[in-house]
Amino acid sequence: MEMTQAKLQSRVVKTSCGQCYVGCGINVTVEDGVIVHIEGNPDSPQNRGKMCGKGKAGFMNQYNPARIKAPMKRTNPKKGMHEDPGFVEISWKEAIDTIVAQLERLRDNPKKFWVQAWDAMGDGMIWYTGLANAFGSNQVLAAGSPTCGKVVHPVEYFSGGGFHQQPDMHYANYCILVGTQFGTASRGSFVHHLTDMADARARGMKVVVVNPVCSNAGSKADEWIPIRPGTDGALALSMLHVLLNELGIYDEPHLKHKTNAPYLVSADGRYARDPKTGEPQIYDLADGKVKVHNDPTLKDPAIKGTYDVEGKPARTAFDLLCEHVAKHPPEQTEQYTTIPAATVRRLATEFGKAARVGETITIDGVTLPYRPAVVDWAKGPQGHKHGFHNCWPLKVLNIVVGSVNVPGGILSTGAAGKHPHKWWPESGIDGMLEHGGQLMPTPHPSAFPGRTPMPVSRADLGELFPLAAHFHTNLPATVGHFAEFGLTDADKIEVLMHTPINSLFGSFGDHKKVESLYQSFTFMFGFAVEVNETTVFDDIVLPFPTAMERYDFTPGLGAFLIAPCGQDDFYWQIRQPVVEPPPGVRHPQDVVQEIAQRLDILSDLYRMLNHTYRLDGKHALKSTKPYPIAEIIDMQTRKWFGDDHGLAWFQEHGAYRYPRSVEEAYIGPYLEGRMPVYLEHFVDKGVEMKGALDKMGLKWDLSDYDPLPDFMPCPSYHAIKKGDYDLIAVHFKFSYVYGHYGNENPWIDELCEETGAYRIMLNAEVGKAKGLVDGDEVWLESPVQKVRAIVKLTQCVHPEVVGVGGHFGHYAPGMPVAKGKGVNMNGLCPNELERIDFISNALDHCVEVKVYK
Repeated sequence: MEMTQAKLQSRVVKTSCGQCYVGCGINVTVEDGVIVHIEGNPDSPQNRGKMCGKGKAGFMNQYNPARIKAPMKRTNPKKGMHEDPGFVEISWKEAIDTIVAQLERLRDNPKKFWVQAWDAMGDGMIWYTGLANAFGSNQVLAAGSPTCGKVVHPVEYFSGGGFHQQPDMHYANYCILVGTQFGTASRGSFVHHLTDMADARARGMKVVVVNPVCSNAGSKADEWIPIRPGTDGALALSMLHVLLNELGIYDEPHLKHKTNAPYLVSADGRYARDPKTGEPQIYDLADGKVKVHNDPTLKDPAIKGTYDVEGKPARTAFDLLCEHVAKHPPEQTEQYTTIPAATVRRLATEFGKAARVGETITIDGVTLPYRPAVVDWAKGPQGHKHGFHNCWPLKVLNIVVGSVNVPGGILSTGAAGKHPHKWWPESGIDGMLEHGGQLMPTPHPSAFPGRTPMPVSRADLGELFPLAAHFHTNLPATVGHFAEFGLTDADKIEVLMHTPINSLFGSFGDHKKVESLYQSFTFMFGFAVEVNETTVFDDIVLPFPTAMERYDFTPGLGAFLIAPCGQDDFYWQIRQPVVEPPPGVRHPQDVVQEIAQRLDILSDLYRMLNHTYRLDGKHALKSTKPYPIAEIIDMQTRKWFGDDHGLAWFQEHGAYRYPRSVEEAYIGPYLEGRMPVYLEHFVDKGVEMKGALDKMGLKWDLSDYDPLPDFMPCPSYHAIKKGDYDLIAVHFKFSYVYGHYGNENPWIDELCEETGAYRIMLNAEVGKAKGLVDGDEVWLESPVQKVRAIVKLTQCVHPEVVGVGGHFGHYAPGMPVAKGKGVNMNGLCPNELERIDFISNALDHCVEVKVYK
């Protein structure tokens, strides 16, 4: 479709926002080719006509004077964080010629090509991943942060069936938010959830926020409970002890038939298995016999007790869990969390009673379990040295009371649906929930059953993280240390392609180590909106169109991976151009197709895209030449929603919606696979890990490979106990800031200035003892970085904590608005293996610091 200014005079365009990974529906008013107003599309189920601050500010990006509008090449061969690249504009032909020549060098060893594909504001992530795979590279990073999603996604697939989790705001009466601001300032579909959260609170739902910082979520809660960073798992273990051993509150039928609680466990920590079939065994109380878990005669599984199996004793997994959590009474964990034991007991009691175990509810004529109590967690508990075990017991709290994928409980996002095609979680090994539901057939790695560890051949040591989804946090730690891991120059990454996301600031820790990583590459190129801290390392820079200038079939993750849960409608919407891009700016999909064509891998790229988007027959990509992107969007929409719902239909109507059935909304009773309360596969993975490490001559602490959740403090905890530092820095989010993608926006900058977002938070009494007053300029010093900051003294932060909000601290030449404002939390964090969770590969995101004048 050719666009001219004449066609754009005084009209409203229905499209999708691009200011974060959600992709809310918006209506954009254009007058004489100029965007003059943006408002939420009331027909979009995602945001229902509402918008957040960063969304309203979106069109300011359109008119950014520092915006890149043509390809550029580097003229200064010296690379560094504070080196001027000496960029000069070049033609698209020269840019593509240079890129293709660099990739041609890697034909015989394609893993030397690394693609940072995280670009969840559109189709980019899928297209960039497709290009890497078509080229033959397995070095693809489809994640942005060193912490976010590291545990929740791999765990959710085997314990709920979906990509993420969210509380059911339609029916929950009691909601505990641990290290997350769901429904107030962050998380997928949060504009949608703002209203749901407000409505739930208005009808009486109690909200308890457990967080070191009383940010937006804490300020809206009935109760804010400050906690020492990295001790969320200790709190959860104590709550489990109170529920299981003191109060006896748990959903016995659910545990018997929907979890592995009745599986018998031998003395070696592994399941007692049938000698013939190898299947896990269960003791049936109905007839006093040991049977395999899938025996059709199994009626009444025992979840407590020890039973004889082939002449040897075996205990139920649930029995082991109850005994294990008894080691963590509130009186013991108080020393770690700083939460009084009485508060923990009250919290557990309130949660247990609110769960209403045994009750049911009828919705649209369907009777379902009713568990209106939920514990939710996300980024906060994940970002720790022992992040997996810090999070896992929080999930188990929901599992033991039966509050998973049922009304009022914790729901799995994007797990199941019947339209436009059916996708559903499936059972697998040992009868456990193994295969998560996927609208698109691109499964996210799960922590069950995991992969087989082996000596490494990847620069990111991926082979030694068999339960993790991605491993990029290791890269800054391996640069210059290849020989220690048995790596050679053949394993070295040489060429990096990246998205507009500022990966130096957003994807790692210690900036100096990331600088060394980027300096080690022979060639870097990527898309960019402005010259940011990552772009200054590029050899070729490709201009990126704004959300107002491009097409996307998937305008964000909000429609499928992190869509609103419960009985909210399934929906789909696309992104379409509102105004013409500058003459030197092209669609990234067009650029990817040209690179693939020049490399003679276009048919392989199309094969990847056809698989991902489920395109076949007349809708499949099969040309020998690149397609116009509008034609591809039309093929995709027609394939998914029928020939009467092609691109033209979406351009006119904006959003397609389809009502979810009760079965799709609350999948818990309909799932065949069991959820775990005992991670039996961790036993063998630990043994396999030891074998692989022994062959490499490496000694790692493998204590995390425990089938039962345990608590282990972070390095920062030990550091302040030792006395070298007296505070712990943690990160929190603002609703009007998304990563570093928008910090140059003057309206967002104004919001940050007016709300004090650029300041660091310090407990008022602590600050007073240090001789500080509100607004003082101070030094903030961690083991790897010392930066200037403005302090905000407040009671709304744990006395041992420094709160660092947002994603600031810019210094790049292309960001004059954001330059010199605020602090970048990631840069404070050591990026070394000793600070990485050996299960999830999350970087420890609480770090010991000093604050002084």
